[in-house]
Parts: sequence; structure tokens; C-alpha cells
Amino acid sequence: MEKTEARIEYEPAGPVQPAERIVDLDILRGIALFGILVVNLYFFSNPIAVIVVDGGLWTEWYNRAYLMFSRIFFEGKFITLFSFLFGLGFYIFTERLKTRGLPVNRVFFRRMLLLFVIGMLHALLFWAGDVLVAYAIAGIVIMLFQFSKDKTIKVWIGIFVGGALLLFTLFILLIMLLMGVPDLAGEMMQEVTATHEKHLAMLARGYDVYATGTFAEMMAYRWEEIAFLWTESFLIPVGISFISVLFLLGFLVGRQGLLQNPTLLRSLFIPRRWKLLLPGLLLSVLYAVSSHYQDSLVPDTWLLLQFYSGMFGAPLLMLGYTGFILKRLEENNTASFLHRFAPVGRMALTNYILQTVICTTLFYGYGLGLIGRFEPIYILPLAVVIFVIQIYVSARVIQKYEMGPLEKLWRMGTYLKRM
Repeated sequence: MEKTEARIEYEPAGPVQPAERIVDLDILRGIALFGILVVNLYFFSNPIAVIVVDGGLWTEWYNRAYLMFSRIFFEGKFITLFSFLFGLGFYIFTERLKTRGLPVNRVFFRRMLLLFVIGMLHALLFWAGDVLVAYAIAGIVIMLFQFSKDKTIKVWIGIFVGGALLLFTLFILLIMLLMGVPDLAGEMMQEVTATHEKHLAMLARGYDVYATGTFAEMMAYRWEEIAFLWTESFLIPVGISFISVLFLLGFLVGRQGLLQNPTLLRSLFIPRRWKLLLPGLLLSVLYAVSSHYQDSLVPDTWLLLQFYSGMFGAPLLMLGYTGFILKRLEENNTASFLHRFAPVGRMALTNYILQTVICTTLFYGYGLGLIGRFEPIYILPLAVVIFVIQIYVSARVIQKYEMGPLEKLWRMGTYLKRM
């Protein structure tokens, strides 16, 4: 009897073809990029130190009202959506690597290494507020869970969230306890006041460097901003933990059968949209109010409340937004308008970097030099103008080349072949 040898044929590596794409994800990714732009414009128009010190630059009621509005509806919500979609994309990417017979860990690690390099160049050459480095590190974290059971992943999500909440709570309570000891209060107050003044000086120097400094001076100052984000503010380390949770959440949702059922997100989030939106909105209002009342010098219960409400409010409101957007697509209501976001989402990396290039040219001294002179009330209109340009350009690029230039470069590096 002749033995028959089974032959397995794998698909060649390459970009996802239009027929294979899940358009809902491209639309959501494009909308997320708009929301990210709205938030980032405040940090483009000011040095990064404005995250922890206000500087009292904008005291007008309308500017303060806009910042409150942005904290409620934008801040933290769209980067959360973008991170969730990255987790979904991780599931799709790794599943297709398996189908094509490629080594998943090796290819994905190479992909994240390239993203790390792009992020570092972005941070050093243009803007210290880059998120790509954190995404690359968090991407390596979730790679460790690709063969884990759903239950194991849920346990680790709980560990990440619970650990962050516990450590932050203990830190704030310890500071408050020590401030209640008379012998220590005076000395600690001197230290926090000195730190506050240091941050104010850093902020003021940033306005000067970005308005009148040379490009070399700007790069040197950006090194300080990067160090500040990683160490003094702890924003990046905390952010990586939060991003990892969102990546894992997106990965879990994708595992429910997204490739087999492209409308999975609609069935999950449309029926739950109000249940997600309302508590998310209430927590986001609490987040904005606590941000307004927290002590600018000493950590207090308002800061603790801000952390908790932001940790839970942003994901809930993000998923609520997602449910309503998908509901509109389901009903074909404004579908033609929403589909305009899809090309932007397909060129997410290119458009993210392009936003930085446009905005730093507007605000830094080598461009229009508007830093420190651009009132927050104008942020939303400017974001709309920039994004309309990105919609137009992205549609033309996708129509002609099928992907953006950075996406092409990233894919070439990922697969080590020309696309």
C-alpha cells in the first residue's frame, strides 16, 4: 500500500487584503486617532511639564471650561480605544501568522522592536509625548499570553489592575499619614514645594526653548522631558501597565471569534452601549471634578479619586462610544460619513506621526512658533481642520498604494521582504 504524505500549503506573508479587512476596526481606529489628536493638541501647544503643573497660563472661564469638557469626553478615552483595538489587532495578526506558517513570536517581536525604534525616533526628533515606545513594550508583555487560557488572562488583568490600584492607594495614604505628623510635615512640605517650583521652572524653560531655541537645544530639552515622564511623573511606567490591560482585553474579545464573525463587536457592544456609557460618563465627570479640586502640591484624596475614576471611567465610556458608533453603522445611519474614517485608520501609524509633524511645525520655533500663545478654546476647531486634511490625504493614498508609507516600511521590516 502506497503511503500518502500530507502536504500543507501556507499563505505567503503580506499585507491584509481589502477583502480580509474588518472595516469596523478601521473606522474605530480612525475615530480614535481624531480623539487622540484633540487631547494631544494641548500638549503640543505646551511643554510636557504642563501635565503636572498648570503655570496659570489660561485663567479665562472659557478656556477652563473647555479643558473641563476635554477631560470629561476626550482625555484618556480615545487612547484607551486605540489600545483596545491594538489588542484586537494582535489577535488578528498572530492568527494570520499561524495560518501562513510563520514563527509567531519571532515575527511579532521583530514587529514590536521596529515599533520601539520608530517611537524613540519620534520622541527624540519631534515630541516627547510619544506612545509608541510604551505600545512596543506592552506588546512584548501580551505576546507572553498568546497561548494562555482565557481564565489565566483574566486573572492577570485583575492582577495588573488590582496591583496598580493598591500601590497607588498605599502611596497616597502614606503621604497623607506622614503629612499628619508635625515633625515631618514641615520638611515634606519644603520638599514638595521645591519639586513644584522645579517643574514650574522646567515648564517656563520649555516655552522658551520651543519658541526660540535651535533644533539641537530642543532635542536636549526633549531628553529631559522623556526622563521626566519615565521617572518623576511615573506616567510611562503606569501607562504601560494600563495599556497592557487594554491590549489583553482586546485580545480576549478577539478570541471570541472575530475572524469568523467580523460583526462580533456589534453583537457585544451595541446591546450594552447605554450600560457602558452612563457609568463611564458619571465616572468621567468625577474624574474631571477631582482633577479641578486636587491639591497642586500635596497628594490628597482628590488625587486618589481622580485615579480610580479615570482607571474605570475611561474604558467604560470608550466601550460606550464604541457601541453607539457601531449602532450607527448597523443602522446605516451616517454610514457614508463614518466610512470616511476608515482610510485614516488603515494608515494609523503614518497619521499618528503626521499629526506630530503638523502640530510641532505649528507650535515650535522652526514653524509658526505658537507655543504658549494658542488658547485651549481653539483646540477642537484646529483638530477638525487637521483631521479633515488627513481624511482627504489618506483616502488618496489608500486608493493608489493600499497602505501608508510608514505602514509599508513597518511591514517590510516585520516580514524582512519588500511588499
